[in-house]
Amino acid sequence: MFKDQINQERLPKHVAVIMDGNGRWAKKIGKARIFGHRNGVKAVRETAEAAAELGIEHLTLYAFSTENWNRPKLEVSALMMLLVDTLKKEISTLNKNNIKLHAIGDLTKLPKKTYKALMDGMESTKNNTRMTLHLALNYSSRWEIIEATKKIAVLAKEEKIDPNNVDET
Repeated sequence: MFKDQINQERLPKHVAVIMDGNGRWAKKIGKARIFGHRNGVKAVRETAEAAAELGIEHLTLYAFSTENWNRPKLEVSALMMLLVDTLKKEISTLNKNNIKLHAIGDLTKLPKKTYKALMDGMESTKNNTRMTLHLALNYSSRWEIIEATKKIAVLAKEEKIDPNNVDET
């Protein structure tokens, strides 16, 4: 790569990618949507490797929104199995490259097998320090706002914060 040509001081510490269009791309070339999702895995691998090589500290992949549950059941099942299979295959590579796996979103709503593979992957990589790969799964900004509001309410009830002092910082 051309890492030596890049000013490291100008690189962002965090890069986020919305994984979108794989299914449409597959349909456009006459393939099943899952074909596109499977090909997306290769792009994710290359993106994560490049980000780590460049010294990016955090890479977030918005992989599955809360709205994605509205897709056909067969496609959702295939996506969840693809995630399980990918996690099992890639965890050793994440460890070899010193990349920590982290996930955000309402993870408890994921299928049990998917949840377990995700938790196992996060446990296996928890001490890695080169980069953190965040997967946004069953995630939406509304969910995040609700979760933040709940935390603020609990802290206010416990008198650990004054709600009047809550701001964007």
